[in-house]
Amino acid sequence: MITRLLLIAGMALTLLSGPALALDKVTLRLSWVFGSEFSPIFLARDKGFFEREGIDVDILPGQGSTVTVKLVGNGDADFGEAGADQALMAYAKGLPVVSTAVILQKSAVAVIFPTSSGIKTLTDLYGKTLGIPTLSVAEKQWRYVERFNKLEVGQINEVSLGTGIAQMIEAKKVDAALAFFFNDGLKVESDGIPMSWILMSDVGLPIYSDALIVNENTISKNPDLVRRFTRAFVAGWTYALTHEQETLDVFLKDNPTVDAKYSALKLPQVLKLTQSPDTEAHGLGYSTTQKWEAMQSALVDIGIMANAIDVKKVFTNDFLK
Repeated sequence: MITRLLLIAGMALTLLSGPALALDKVTLRLSWVFGSEFSPIFLARDKGFFEREGIDVDILPGQGSTVTVKLVGNGDADFGEAGADQALMAYAKGLPVVSTAVILQKSAVAVIFPTSSGIKTLTDLYGKTLGIPTLSVAEKQWRYVERFNKLEVGQINEVSLGTGIAQMIEAKKVDAALAFFFNDGLKVESDGIPMSWILMSDVGLPIYSDALIVNENTISKNPDLVRRFTRAFVAGWTYALTHEQETLDVFLKDNPTVDAKYSALKLPQVLKLTQSPDTEAHGLGYSTTQKWEAMQSALVDIGIMANAIDVKKVFTNDFLK
């Protein structure tokens, strides 16, 4: 009799616990290859933040924000981590992508240079050699900054660069260069040369950076999934702000072949980009219509976005509540 009761009880527990254990399986496509700038996402997965929300997430490396946005817009990836500017431009071209959280409040594109160069301001570039990635978005952003700051273009010796920006600086073939500061800039620093930088976002270019994006069809069909995913995603970044070393350790454990020294330099700098007066007032990931519109105006002025659209269709703060 006791054995039978135990069997019945076990069957009942199985029936009750079965649905609760069924996790929603989703993919998250990053904007680039695995680096410590994504550490908070790995932390959110490994500490069970996604699982607590009933989600089993597969984190996949990317090949650039443009590709990630297309994959999410085409339905080939459930969620993406990509540049907000790329999401905006993609939506204008008909891809139904929406940002539910702007994680990096500033772009990482910057003028990078050895600290010993003595460069402090943009006019300090006069008489120096500036490496510019040919036909890149960074180059177009630089042209905007040049006009905004009324720089005397002829006073700066501009040279075209392809790949290997860090190596060009280390070899002293350029005095400064346009690059993602936490990639090329900190790579040079990890090789022993102290580096400094001037963010484009700090000298007149209003632009958000990495955001969590999702297909608007997913929002329509399964808003609860989007809400739970956004909550877990943001929770990882929020936790990382006060547990930096633990966050880095988790990433290095998951990715043992990466450069640990370089990774340690990147994470704290990336975390700084999550902060702004808006996030201080409303929480991590918050963005405003005013700043989305300012970014759009700059993109149209730069010439990489043809026409302005209603930015309220491209982002929402609703899933942060």
